[in-house]
Amino acid sequence: MRKYPIKKTDFEMNLAPLIDIVFLLLIFFMVAATLNLNEVRATIQLPETDMVEAHENARVDLFIDKDGQIFLEKKEIQREDISDILQEYLLQKESNRVTVYADKEVDFQVIVNLLDMANQLGIDQMQFSLHHR
Repeated sequence: MRKYPIKKTDFEMNLAPLIDIVFLLLIFFMVAATLNLNEVRATIQLPETDMVEAHENARVDLFIDKDGQIFLEKKEIQREDISDILQEYLLQKESNRVTVYADKEVDFQVIVNLLDMANQLGIDQMQFSLHHR
């Protein structure tokens, strides 16, 4: 005969520490699995080229305020003259890059007209930026 009675509570397993361990493992693997894009960029080896990189100043910056007024290098430009003036600037700078800084309240038609004009001038690198660098 046994000297002590068997209690039912002795066979129950406490799950709280097990759940804590599972969550800690989950957090560990989530943190360990995140990819740092800078590390990825550092490991990419690009092929050699003879091309000369374009200088940062070889781009044209356009600014559009909320009223749709267009500025080129702090000089206000009329909409009907922008095509000619922009073409001259692109020839002077020997560039085909245009960066547009537009106010968030600009009428969408102004942007569409600007894209049409860029297409007619053969500008193939036009980017829209949120802030001026």
